[in-house]
Amino acid sequence: MNKYTPLLLAWAFASAAVPEIRAAATRIAYIDPFATARGNAFAATADNPSAVFYNAAGLTQIEGTQFQGNVFAISLGYEFDSDLTGKSKMDDKWQPVPSFFASHSFKDTPFSIGFGVYAPFALSTDWGRDAAFATADPGVPYQADLQYVKYHAVVAWRVTDTLSIAGGLSYDDTEVDIKANAVQYDGTDQTVGYSLSLLWQPSEKHSFGLNYQAKTKAKYSGTVSGPITGFNPVDGDADLIYPESIIFGYSYRPNERWNFEFNADWTNWDRVNTLEIESELPIPLAYDLNWESAFIWSVGATRYLDKGFHLSAGYTFVENAVPDADLLPIVPDSDRHFFAVGVGQSLERLSWMLAYQQAFDDGRSVSGNEQSPTLNGDFDLDSRAITFSLNLRF
Repeated sequence: MNKYTPLLLAWAFASAAVPEIRAAATRIAYIDPFATARGNAFAATADNPSAVFYNAAGLTQIEGTQFQGNVFAISLGYEFDSDLTGKSKMDDKWQPVPSFFASHSFKDTPFSIGFGVYAPFALSTDWGRDAAFATADPGVPYQADLQYVKYHAVVAWRVTDTLSIAGGLSYDDTEVDIKANAVQYDGTDQTVGYSLSLLWQPSEKHSFGLNYQAKTKAKYSGTVSGPITGFNPVDGDADLIYPESIIFGYSYRPNERWNFEFNADWTNWDRVNTLEIESELPIPLAYDLNWESAFIWSVGATRYLDKGFHLSAGYTFVENAVPDADLLPIVPDSDRHFFAVGVGQSLERLSWMLAYQQAFDDGRSVSGNEQSPTLNGDFDLDSRAITFSLNLRF
C-alpha cells in the first residue's frame, strides 16, 4: 500500500459525508483553504484541484494526478433584538462543510480533466422554536436546512501557451427543510448545471481569470406538516431558483515570492423572488423574497517562503442581497466583512493548508418588514471559521 493511501481514503470518506451538509439559502463561496486565506481571491490563480469550483481553466497548470480534500468548519453567531418581542440568538454550533476534488493532466496533450464534490449553498440557521419572534408569530420560520451538493466534472483545454478554457457539467442533489411553529415543509429534487471558464496569462507577472456558474432550478417534491395540517402530512411542491454567478480575477506576481490578487464576484439574486409551496391545503403558503443582485469583492496576497512554506492573508466584502421588507430570520443577510489568514506547506508529494476566518457586519436595523412586524429590529453578526486541506500528487 502506498504510504499516502490512508490519507486519501480518509478524505474520500470525508467527501462522502457531503450529502449530510445542511444549509440556509445563501451562497457559500468559500471552498478551498488556500483561497479562503487570500480572501477568496483565487480565480486568476486557480492552481490546485479546487479550480474545478473557482476556475476550471486553471487545471491546465497542474501536472500529473492530484487529489485534494477540504473541511470548512464555521460557527455562525447571529443575534436579533426585535422592537416588539425582545432578543433572540441563533444556534452558533460549529458546522463542518467537507469537499473533495481530483484533477489529471494528460501527458503531451493540451487537455486536463477534473472532478469535485462540494456544497455551494451550505450551512444551517436555527433560532429555536422558542425564539421570541417565532412564538409571537407562528408563521415566521425559525429554522432552515438546505442541502445542495454538486457532483461537478470539467474538461480544460490549453488553446495556446497563454490561454486556457474549460467547461463542465454537474449533477446537483438538493433537499430543503423549513420550519415554523405553524408549519413545516420538507422537499427533495435533483437537477443539472454547467460551468464555463477562462484563464489568460499574457506574462509571468499577470494572470486574468473568468468563471461562470449557470443558474439551476429546483422543483422540490415533498410534504407539508404541522398544526396547519392537523399534524397529518400532505403533499407539497415548491420551486426555487439558484442564480448564476460570474467571477473575474486579476493576479499580479512581481516575482516568484509574491502573488497578489483581486476578484469581483457577481451573483444574480434578482432571480429569487418567491418561495411558494403548492399543496391541497386551502390556505396558500408563500414567502416573498425579492432578493437583489449583489457583489462579493475580494483581495488577497501570498508570500512564498523557504522549504515550501507560504503565508496568506485576505479581505472580502459581501454586499447585502435581501431588502428590509422581505427579510426572514432564516436568511439574515447584511453587508459583511471577512478577514482571513493562513499558512501552508508544499512538499514533493504532499501539501497542506490551514486558515482562519473572522466575519463581522456593520449591524443591520430592519424596519418596514412585510413578512411580520416581529422582524423589525437589529441583527448583529459575529462569525468565525477554520478550514484545512490535504493535497496528494502522483
